[in-house]
Amino acid sequence: MTTPEKRNGAVILRKDRIDVHVHGGRSRSARVLIAADDSSTIQFLGSSIDSCGYETMVVFNDRELLHRLERETHPPLVILDGDMHGVDTLALCRRIRLSPHTARAYIILLTADRADGEAFPDPARGPDELLARSCSRRELQARVRTGVRVIDLETEVSHLVTDLSRAVNKIEKLSGLLPICSHCKKIRDDSGYWNELEKYISDHSDAEFSHAICPACLARYYPDVKDEYL
Repeated sequence: MTTPEKRNGAVILRKDRIDVHVHGGRSRSARVLIAADDSSTIQFLGSSIDSCGYETMVVFNDRELLHRLERETHPPLVILDGDMHGVDTLALCRRIRLSPHTARAYIILLTADRADGEAFPDPARGPDELLARSCSRRELQARVRTGVRVIDLETEVSHLVTDLSRAVNKIEKLSGLLPICSHCKKIRDDSGYWNELEKYISDHSDAEFSHAICPACLARYYPDVKDEYL
C-alpha cells in the first residue's frame, strides 16, 4: 500500500523499496522524481511507477526540482511534465545539465505527440528521452526501468574509474627511483622524511609483513641456534 508523506514542500509516495545491487557489493534504493503540477498527470505517473517498486517524490515547480536535485547523493530519474505552468522545460533541462551542484539525473520529458521529422533535443543539454503524454502505463514503466538501468551502469562505471585511478596512483607511488639509505635501508618519501622499509611499503600498497630470520643472518647473529629449530 502506498503512503503519501510531505517533506520540505514535496510529496513522497512510499512503497516497499527495491534495492538495486551492483558489482562490488554497492547498493542503493531507486528514486524517481516527478516534476508536474497537473493532478491527473501526477496520479497517473505516481500509480504507474509505484507499481514498479521505486520510491517516488513529487515536486510542483522548477525551483523545488532544482533544490531536490542539489540534495540527491545518487543520480535520480526525473520525469518532467513539459506542460508545467510557467516553466520552459527545455531550458530547465539545460540548466540541470550545466549545473555543477545537481546530480546527473536521467530525464524523461513528457510532451505532446511528436510530428514526424521533428528534431530531438541534444541529450547533452536536454532530456535523455521524450515520451508522449498519451503513452500507456506499460510503455511508461518500460522507459522508467530502462532509465534506472542506465543510471546503475553509469554509477558503476564511475565507481570503477575511481577504483582504477586509486590503483594507478598506488602503482605510480611504487614506480621509478626510490631513494634508499645504503646502510640502514630506510626510504626517503616525497616530503623528505626517512621511513623504515616496512612502513613505506605498507603506506603505499596493500602488502603486510611477517618477520623471520634468513639462514645467513641466523648463522651470523645466532650461531648457537640451529635453523631446524625455527
